[in-house]
Amino acid sequence: MGQISHQDSFDFAQDVRTTCHRLNNFLTILQCQHDYLGGLSSSEIESELAGVLRDLVPPIESATSDVLALSKKCRDILESQKYES
Repeated sequence: MGQISHQDSFDFAQDVRTTCHRLNNFLTILQCQHDYLGGLSSSEIESELAGVLRDLVPPIESATSDVLALSKKCRDILESQKYES
């Protein structure tokens, strides 16, 4: 099996680290929204929920995109290793 270059390994590790930080940020936003909604009465939740969900769309799309990009990079690395062997 071929070896991944040091630079490719470093770049991939940086991508993993960056993606983890972005996911952590997303989870923090999600926790804040959860805490915010948890402090509201039932009638207030009804009126605020649509806005909260609307606000979550960009972070959800960003997190999804980040994970998809990282998954593709991982697959590409694994595929290149498979064909080098």
